[in-house]
Amino acid sequence: MSNPAFMSVCFEGNRRELRSLYGKMKRLQEREKTLAENGFYYPTRWLGNLVTRLGADWHDVYCRGTWSNLELKKSHLYFFTETAWQPPFALLKLIKKVYPSLIFYFEAEADEWDAYLTNDAEGKYYSNRYVVDCEPDIEYFDTIEEASNHLSAYIGKPVAATWQALCETADEWNDDNPDSDWFINVKQIEVIRDDEL
Repeated sequence: MSNPAFMSVCFEGNRRELRSLYGKMKRLQEREKTLAENGFYYPTRWLGNLVTRLGADWHDVYCRGTWSNLELKKSHLYFFTETAWQPPFALLKLIKKVYPSLIFYFEAEADEWDAYLTNDAEGKYYSNRYVVDCEPDIEYFDTIEEASNHLSAYIGKPVAATWQALCETADEWNDDNPDSDWFINVKQIEVIRDDEL
């Protein structure tokens, strides 16, 4: 069984190109039958169908997953992917090749590669930079101060607003509570450039 990777994607750019991409995806997900047999739980929303519709061979572009939450707004197109092992970065590059005016922003996470990534350095669509995972929810924060305040409230004592303090506090709490069903995990969302994908 594979470990899932999740990615939220937002494209902006030429309205005609946004509408064309949206139209392709919308028609694919509304089909009664998939373009190619694939075995996914939502076969018409399989990423390989989109790769095929964009004129590429799905064997050559990583597309082991599906999309959901497709939404076209006035200035951007949004969707979410769930894939096996890693986010479909090659698909984003393919879309950019087919629709050169479009710019993509994403936030991706996967436990298997223990990484949280975004390319949205300015925080235009994805401003979260810290993740605090403690019972009962995973919370996302824009600033280290917000993350440390949340962790402070959870454990009942002050936590300094530094990355080192967050990590040390989580480790200490986990060591002091070995019988707990839930451990505290803190993650930092790394900002990367598109050429690093």
